[in-house]
Amino acid sequence: MRILITGGTGFIGQELQTYLHALGHQTRVLSRQGGWDIDKGFLVADALDDIDAIVHLAGAGIADKRWSEERKKELIHSRVASTRLLAEALKTRNHQVHTFVSASAVGYYGADSGDVLCKEDTSAGADFLSACTVAWEKAVDEIQGLRVVKLRIGLVLGANGGIFPVLARPIRWFVGVILGKGTQGQSWIHIQDLVKMFACALTDEHAHGVYNAVAPNPVTHAEMTKQIAAAYHRPIWWPKVPAWALRLVLGEMAVLVTGGNFVSSEKIQTELNFTFTYTRLADALTQIIHV
Repeated sequence: MRILITGGTGFIGQELQTYLHALGHQTRVLSRQGGWDIDKGFLVADALDDIDAIVHLAGAGIADKRWSEERKKELIHSRVASTRLLAEALKTRNHQVHTFVSASAVGYYGADSGDVLCKEDTSAGADFLSACTVAWEKAVDEIQGLRVVKLRIGLVLGANGGIFPVLARPIRWFVGVILGKGTQGQSWIHIQDLVKMFACALTDEHAHGVYNAVAPNPVTHAEMTKQIAAAYHRPIWWPKVPAWALRLVLGEMAVLVTGGNFVSSEKIQTELNFTFTYTRLADALTQIIHV
């Protein structure tokens, strides 16, 4: 299969390319250097030539900058406008694309859904993270005539990217602490399982609609922090850093660490018979630390 990947130079995109190449697929990365410009509505003329499927990962980093009102608009625009640009090209150009797989996020369920176990039919939240993700998915829904899959991705764990280096760095430096109340849900997935899930979405014709891209056993933030510390033989310092203190430093973006979700992976396991390599956080951490 010949696969076009947007956002292919990021952590997930690079790992996905490596995995797809190992399976014998060909990939092409759509980049901003001459490939497309979402602000100008430009997509290079031959972008879809000989392409069988598209993986859409592009979008401004949710945690890269403080959430000013301008930044919020940019976060939504980068996701919605890029998706609509692809949708328009798929509608107006000759092509052979039959599958469109888009990244989404568990932020769909809100920054903090409490103790609720979120499934794909759980209602969307009522905050910025949810609004951003809902707008993103609605733009994906504008794509017609193709098999469309949306993967709501949780916290991605990998040695070279995702959330793990961010969480592990202070712990390794002996300044690890629990952020917020500590009971917030952390729905994680190992990068190897995530790229395998994208490959499944691309190749299994039964795959369609929304799937949560998370491992079967979410944990609390406190448990994740303690397990990372144990893996590195480091202490965790008390007291916890309160949510109000984090809001002073990070503003509204503090919800990324003070909030969280417990998210179910049951649908993809039962509908597509997807098998995870890493179902327990401890096993995932062992692989990452000793990679």
